[in-house]
Formats: sequence, C-alpha cells, structure tokens
Amino acid sequence: MKYIKDIDWSLLWSITKDIILPHTGTLILNSILFLIIGLFLSIIYAVILHKKGVLKRKPKYYNWLVKLYIPIIIGLFMYIFGQIGFLRGVYKIIDKEKAIVVNGLYDVSIDYTFDSEESKNDFIKRLQEAAKEARTGSNYLSDILKISAVNYNTGNSVIDAGKNKLSLYLIDEYGDEIYTTGMYAMLNVAGAKAHININEALPYNEFSSAMEILLDVGYNDIEIAVKDKLTNWFSTMLESQYKSMVKSLCFLLLIIMAFPLLEFFIYTRYMKAQNKDKKA
Repeated sequence: MKYIKDIDWSLLWSITKDIILPHTGTLILNSILFLIIGLFLSIIYAVILHKKGVLKRKPKYYNWLVKLYIPIIIGLFMYIFGQIGFLRGVYKIIDKEKAIVVNGLYDVSIDYTFDSEESKNDFIKRLQEAAKEARTGSNYLSDILKISAVNYNTGNSVIDAGKNKLSLYLIDEYGDEIYTTGMYAMLNVAGAKAHININEALPYNEFSSAMEILLDVGYNDIEIAVKDKLTNWFSTMLESQYKSMVKSLCFLLLIIMAFPLLEFFIYTRYMKAQNKDKKA
C-alpha cells in the first residue's frame, strides 16, 4: 500500500476543520499526555547518562559544554513525544469518525449506482460489458468509477465538502484498491449465494457467473457488504499511515539517544590515545 507523498493543503485544512477540530479535547489530551511521558523519560535518560559518567569531561570548558546535553535531550524528547501524541490524537479521531468517512467515500463512488434495483442491475450489466471487453479491466473499470464519482452530486447534507474532498482524494490515491475491495465485497455476496469459493482465484467463466448472480442480490445487501469491506480497508490504511509515521519518529529518537554515547565513545578513545602518548 503506497503512502501519501504530496500534501494538498486545502484538503488538509478541510479535514482539520471538519473532522479534527470538533474533537480538539482528544487531540490536546493525547498531546499533553505524551509530552509528560517525554519529559519523564528524558529526565530518566539524562540521570542515567550522568551516573554512568557520560556527561563528565576532564577539560573544564568541555565538562561544562557537555552539560548542554541535558536541556537538549529534554527538549528533543518532548518534541518527538509531543508529535507522537499529536499523531495518536489525530489517528484516534479519524478512526472514531471512520463511519462518516466511509459513508462519504461510498456516496461519491458507489452509492449512486444502487439507488434502486434497476440502477444496480444497469450498473452490473455495464460492468459485464466492460469485463467482456477487457478481462483484466480493473484499471479501466476503476477509471470509469472515478469519472462517475467526480461528476456525481451526492445531495447529502450530512457529508460536508471536507469529507467529500477526503473521499475523492482516497479514490484518486487508492483507486485500484477501492475498486478491488468493492468488487471483492460484491463477489462475496454473490459467492455465498452460489456456493462459490471467492477466496480462490476465479477463472473468467466463474467470474461471469458471479456477476450474473449479482443481478438477483438485493442492493441493500450489496451496500452493507461494500461498506463493511471499505471500513476494513480504511482502518488498515489509516493504521499503516499512523504506524509508519510513529516508526520514523522512534527511529529519530534512537539517533538522538545514541549521539551522546557515540560522542563519549570517541572522547574516551581520544583520551586513551593521549595518555599513551604521555607515558611514551
């Protein structure tokens, strides 16, 4: 699963305004909690360094200089843990609101085709025609879905512009995965009715048969199945993004912790070399 590379600032502000800001308390609480954890751990680490003699040097000016490690370590620990707390707050908020996000995603990508049995049947027939033209047409069908989603006006007053922007952005960034997830959910519904094992690779004739059976499946059942799969996909994507960013911050923290130890190692090697020269 690919990661978000480019920042769309208008999208970011819309998401922040419509989803994050209403839960400011959660964001502040997590940030403060992790700031306290960072302060506590930084003090412990600084005390350990002091007791192990890492912050002691023989030249007086050097001895005073290395004492600057203490405020620097505390500041950097709090900065990193503050970011982790902020990210955790954002993660918890979006995870809490994922039902709204998934509904918005469904509204602008799939729901418009299933307003009735007739619209569902018409959509599936068009899928069949496209599948006959290109058996590996996931990209082709995904493009059709994207174009239709952009042109479709949901008319849903609950899903505001910010949430719609997020849904459209997810379609643009993860169009293939959304297509695969949605189609897999539909085929699961059809497969259960036809006693077909969807978990195994389907030959084209079985795929075509499943598409035929979809015509007899209620559109409400398909809606529930697709939303369930989209919810699982969104949760996985969100967790992946969160863990990736936290891992990067933890790696940076390890570098910060290792720096005074590395500097002390170089210092001790230098002092040993100096003492050998004096004895010689």
